[in-house]
Amino acid sequence: MRIFSALSSLLLAGAAVAQSSDCSPKSSDVQTVQFAWALQSLSERFWTAQSLNQTFLSSAPNASNANYDANFKGITRENRLGVRAVQQVGNDVPGFSAPRCNFSIPAAQNAQSFTKNALRLEQTVAGALIGLSAYTQAPEVSFLLARLAAEHSAHAAYIGNEQNSTYFPSNSSSLIPAYTPDQVLRSGNQTGQLGTYLQNCVSAPAAPCGQKVNIGPLVASFNSTGGGAGGASSSATPSSSAASGSATATTTARHRKYY
Repeated sequence: MRIFSALSSLLLAGAAVAQSSDCSPKSSDVQTVQFAWALQSLSERFWTAQSLNQTFLSSAPNASNANYDANFKGITRENRLGVRAVQQVGNDVPGFSAPRCNFSIPAAQNAQSFTKNALRLEQTVAGALIGLSAYTQAPEVSFLLARLAAEHSAHAAYIGNEQNSTYFPSNSSSLIPAYTPDQVLRSGNQTGQLGTYLQNCVSAPAAPCGQKVNIGPLVASFNSTGGGAGGASSSATPSSSAASGSATATTTARHRKYY
């Protein structure tokens, strides 16, 4: 009986180890975590590239009430912590190494231009992280992406609210916009596009389970690609364009359709 009891304990322990191993990040998560690292590092670089002080920020929208100086310092700090978080998760992913990136950061002529660019960047990074969460089956990675997306959504909401008194329109027809990696890598100055900033730093991760990701206004769907195609097969193309981070873009983003 003791032999059977010992065997049962070993089997249960082996099953637990196998289950734990199945949930841990795998080499297939390398591109996903590298993409997250590029997004987070780009955001961190953006906030440290510009010298932010009260004199510079005095011309920003609603500067007298927004308390930009203190809040932007906090956002800069959170972005640094985000890079650290991605690196910590990356250490658990077999084969992960931080990509070498030479980001192109847009120059801000004044505080109004900076806050406009900041809003578009934070909105896009938030949506990119949401879309990226479809490209992993590891809880540790998906938790990281969800937490970072929430962080950037909060940043965007703060900045957007200072530029537009109605940041959450009552006639919105979709949840917060989300973008697949291939769309994020496109060059342009619209919300949802960061290719100009990323400068071919990373490539889109392979599509999950050989499926094409289609992001709709409320949920995402998956269609067979017939051959396990990579991220370039994913789609999340908005039917309406948005200006680069302006108050108008905030409202437009809330009405954006995806197919």
